Amino acid sequence: MPHGVSWLTFFPGYHQLEAFLRGHFGKSFIGHQEVSAQPVAGAILVFIIVIVLAIIARTAMKKSTDVLPDEKLTPRNFFEIILEATLGLMKDIIGPEAPRYFTLIAALAVFILFSNLLGAIPGFTPPTTNLNTTVACALVVFMTYHWVGVRKQGFFKYFGHMANPVGVWWGWILAPLMFPIEIISNLARPLSLSVRLMGNMMGDHAVLAIFLGLVPLFVPIPFELLGLLVAVIQTLVFCLLSVVYISLAVAESDEHGH
Repeated sequence: MPHGVSWLTFFPGYHQLEAFLRGHFGKSFIGHQEVSAQPVAGAILVFIIVIVLAIIARTAMKKSTDVLPDEKLTPRNFFEIILEATLGLMKDIIGPEAPRYFTLIAALAVFILFSNLLGAIPGFTPPTTNLNTTVACALVVFMTYHWVGVRKQGFFKYFGHMANPVGVWWGWILAPLMFPIEIISNLARPLSLSVRLMGNMMGDHAVLAIFLGLVPLFVPIPFELLGLLVAVIQTLVFCLLSVVYISLAVAESDEHGH
């Protein structure tokens, strides 16, 4: 496949989607380039793949009465590995309240992992190489952990903790300094999550594309394996930091509750 051409452009309705996006959004904010529908089409493809595999896994669970995992890798085993690892990580960091936020983190883990892995297939561009996709995921996390803090503490107590982290009377003297620092620190979190994921996946995809273009056979195999490793690690990093941010909001709520 020629360089710069993606299999996604052959999907039904792709060009109509691209025309719609360009007509409504024009050029992208970063780089002032024409808006591409490839990240959107890639995300839709990931949703379809995940839904199909989830249906297969659920059907297999209904038909089987065996609680033991299958001997070979199946969609059921695959999802069990991801979801059990995600829940175990959350319990270690958040504690007893981990199941409350499991659905969100598990959905992010599955979507980001499959999006990253899509880039390992020649001719496909992973949606996570686009800042719009990664920012959307990061903003969901950003709004969630703030909502957790406000719901448990109340608006004034939650943001008051940002102004006075030590919680004593003399801490309010430093509030004009501490509150802007806390605000900047919190705003940097979604920026860090989104740019880190986008940058790593873009670099990995670019390296793989270069070697596929130069030597299509055998030589790119080590870079394919490295790309798979990067896809898993970047998924883990994003979800780990998301869980940490939620745990901090939960911990601060519990501390204020006592």
